[in-house]
Amino acid sequence: MTGFVVVGTDTDAGKTAFSLMFLAAFPDTFAYWKPVETGDSDAEKVRRLVPRAVVLPPLARFSEPVAPVLAARREGRAMPGVADILAARPSADRPLLIETFGGPMSPLTDDVLQLDLIRAFALPVVLVSSAAVGAVARTLQAAAALEHAGLRPVAVALTGADDAFACDQITRRLGGIPVACHEFPAGEWTRDSLAAAAERSRWALQRVEPIVRAGPTFGGRPTDIAAADARAVWHPYTPLQSPDAPLAVAAADDEFLTLDDGRRLIDGISSWWTILHGHRPPAIMQAVRDATHQLDHVLFAGATHPAAVELATSLLGSMPWGPGGRVFYSDNGSTAVEVALKMAYQAWCHRGEAGRTLFVGFEHGYHGDTFGAMSLSRDPVFFGRFEPLLFRALQVPLSADALDAALTHHAGEVAGVLVEPLVQGAGGMRLHTPEELRALFEVTRRHGVPFIADEVMTGFGRTGSLWAFEQAGIAPDLVCAAKGITGGVLPLAATLASPEVVAAFDTADRTRTFFHGHSFTANPIACAAAVASWRLLQTGRWRTDVRRIEAHWLAAAAGLRKLHGVKDARVRGLILAAELDVPGGYLADVGRAMRLAALERGVLLRPLGNVLYALPPLCTSDDSLARIADAMVHAVRSCGL
Repeated sequence: MTGFVVVGTDTDAGKTAFSLMFLAAFPDTFAYWKPVETGDSDAEKVRRLVPRAVVLPPLARFSEPVAPVLAARREGRAMPGVADILAARPSADRPLLIETFGGPMSPLTDDVLQLDLIRAFALPVVLVSSAAVGAVARTLQAAAALEHAGLRPVAVALTGADDAFACDQITRRLGGIPVACHEFPAGEWTRDSLAAAAERSRWALQRVEPIVRAGPTFGGRPTDIAAADARAVWHPYTPLQSPDAPLAVAAADDEFLTLDDGRRLIDGISSWWTILHGHRPPAIMQAVRDATHQLDHVLFAGATHPAAVELATSLLGSMPWGPGGRVFYSDNGSTAVEVALKMAYQAWCHRGEAGRTLFVGFEHGYHGDTFGAMSLSRDPVFFGRFEPLLFRALQVPLSADALDAALTHHAGEVAGVLVEPLVQGAGGMRLHTPEELRALFEVTRRHGVPFIADEVMTGFGRTGSLWAFEQAGIAPDLVCAAKGITGGVLPLAATLASPEVVAAFDTADRTRTFFHGHSFTANPIACAAAVASWRLLQTGRWRTDVRRIEAHWLAAAAGLRKLHGVKDARVRGLILAAELDVPGGYLADVGRAMRLAALERGVLLRPLGNVLYALPPLCTSDDSLARIADAMVHAVRSCGL
């Protein structure tokens, strides 16, 4: 869908009047659509005064000229929601001029504001405001409401007598966008009087028309984002000659992604397991906005700031250690693991055992794409090319006996054991029990080897407990956190070190400094997002959501197991995985086929080869969960097994 949205500061701003002026000036360029009408029909008015315009029928029309949600209630009818209106978007041979009602904060339904609909359209916004006294404040207040939702008007139309002062003030405060006054016919509105008024405003309308006709822009220029992407961008885990163009995403909210063509997809994998509460949760977005008004960034070597301290204190408070632990910030899951490996080895060096250079990981483990993380993962598909560059490490079967044998054979050599607790993510969503995890931990205790928990994917409630290791009743020596730490809004990672690890560095001897750091360590804006996310977790609502989603998944797994070709279906917290009985592993052709089939059902999934999985945000509605489950069934059946 292309076009633009006409949004008013309030009910009497002049949205329909501006729409009439615009269509009178460009009658063959845009089609008019007002999804919801109350009182006299604006669509009929446009049809009467601009006969050359294409006028599309509203989705809902109510006779009483009051707020649509109230009019619907009085007529005993249902008010269409965001999904209903998006699904009803008419097909036209030209871009749409979509007129809204009231203002951005007007209620669309009993629990949704029109602002959510405007955001979901993912189209340029023209803000209309009366030029009467108070125009500057009125316009800036509405613009602030739009900005709060991640929207910024591309132009402002003031309806009424010319006010150069208001235009100048609004232009300067909204970044130089086009702002102009439009004087409407003084008397009766006729085709001729409207045409004359449109001609008087043509110079101003001509500034707006190419902006809204072009749609979304990149670098200030209209563009085909897919074509521009193909010329400039190198995507992760994607062949440069991939047969599938990347999805051009224009907006996101809750569990949904809105594409630039207007499609709405359910983000069934939380955008690579990052989005925790949902896309753009208001509390986190507000925290980010507030943070940008105070501090953008400051080096973290020899400096600190409140958000970093509050977050570290909160994280440590969730650990089973007692006082004395520390938090070391970095940028992502891979770096969190690198920090843990370096800390574990350097701690041994400080204890006089520099010969402990061997780390132990587990088969099917994945810990990131940097060299230390690759060395512990050793997946031949992902990392086989780099084998000559990787340091020595062991990968053993995920069993206490195998680990015990390895630590016994390499006594005095091992610096640490690294495991993804309860779920091995990228290795195929492979599950192990809390009892198995505890058995691994107890082996490391007997051998005196540090236990490192990679909670990058499993942390922050995704497995049913705040940290996955909690279910085993263990106390790791080091914990790696990332992905969901900011709710998925910004990149940030943390490595949590136990008091025993910290004690090895607790000295004034500068030669024993942990010489590691990143330019954007503990970025204040990211830390503010993480603090806000942590506060959301502290409400406890996430526990209810995990139980609700897990119950859906248990029922869905039972159905998936009955499908031909499904080897296993498994559930843990927010995770539902179906493993197909086909060869090829991560490179299995069924992976692409299942992804495309899920997209046909409006769900974004990214199979791990022959393993199809879902891991949605906590906010995902029951309806969306049902759609994800349906898409997974459809995806499996599409493979023709």
